Amino acid sequence: MKITAVKTKAIKVPFFKGEKWSGGTRYSAPSLIVQIETDEGLIGIGESVGPTIPVIQTVVDKEFTPFLIGRDPLELESILDQLEEYSVNWKQIGYYGMAGIEMALLDLRGKIFNTPVYNLLGGKCKSEVEFAGYIFIDTPENNAQEARTFVENGYRELKMKVGRDIDLDTDRVRAVREAVGPKVKIRIDANQNWSVPTAIKAIRKMEKYDLQMVEQPTRHHDVEAMAAVARAVDVPIIADEGCATFEDALRLIDKRACACFLVYPSEAGGILKARQIVDLANQAGIWCVTGTWAETGIGTMGNVHLVASSRNFPFANDTHLNFMTGDVLKDPIVFNQGKIAVTDRPGFGLDLDINKLDHFGQNFEREMVFYDPVDPSFQPRTGKIL
Repeated sequence: MKITAVKTKAIKVPFFKGEKWSGGTRYSAPSLIVQIETDEGLIGIGESVGPTIPVIQTVVDKEFTPFLIGRDPLELESILDQLEEYSVNWKQIGYYGMAGIEMALLDLRGKIFNTPVYNLLGGKCKSEVEFAGYIFIDTPENNAQEARTFVENGYRELKMKVGRDIDLDTDRVRAVREAVGPKVKIRIDANQNWSVPTAIKAIRKMEKYDLQMVEQPTRHHDVEAMAAVARAVDVPIIADEGCATFEDALRLIDKRACACFLVYPSEAGGILKARQIVDLANQAGIWCVTGTWAETGIGTMGNVHLVASSRNFPFANDTHLNFMTGDVLKDPIVFNQGKIAVTDRPGFGLDLDINKLDHFGQNFEREMVFYDPVDPSFQPRTGKIL
């Protein structure tokens, strides 16, 4: 079997409404859908997400595709190693492109061997994967209602974006806690917007509302800063932007800077590299959850197979899927009590709807993640909010 074509499609799925966070306001989910075709008719499906889809598409189309044409799709290790070596001087943007290619190759491998991808990762540890209710920055009243709706639909954990205003954030967390009661878990995510003293001050103001964890309170590259916050507060700290790669994970472990890793296959360079981080975390006594760049159902199911294949995901994971006005799959992914069932179909068990793919790919325009069109003067200030 040989690879005959690598086809990509840049798409953008609108959100139902703008979702405000510390770095801007998002109105859509941009993504790159990757299809790898073979001379025997099998097609592998993958997805690349990240901060700049046009650049990622150029990387896949112009830089990576020539290395794949004519190759045996089962030569996964060799192919990925070649792509990584080739992109060594632009590693991080290369990883975003590699993630979509690797996912499509794993999907192909599962179809060739007639087995789900989780069996290629060690086997199934769980039959369903839990996700958190995602709450963005809004008024305390609106956030409380969103929280009630999530809980009524069976969600047991909530994730709240914070980081622009400590007093408002405290009021929001209090309102959500009062709305859902003591049993629902609440974690907050500052997206690296706080300085060390601000992070400590903010966490101490909000911890009385029984925070489960606090995600990336300080700048991603300053491991010492995160470690200082972790030592100063009682709430466990999650590394998000600071835990993109295996090397990042090693630095975080060395400094004992966090209790949990937010793992992104997209940023790690694919599911296999993300699994390396998960295994490392397991040995270091660190928990894991998956993060999200707002994947469609394709990338979401990739995360489901990763989580299902490991015992080191004790908490609910991230997804934007509930905020998106559509998907590119023939059969939409169903959430039952905040959980997605793990499919037993070969590969990732996905069927792409070409008409939907074309619909969401029409007139693609890049949306800047770190931007707020409602307030063009807004400027993210990572690590500087005092």
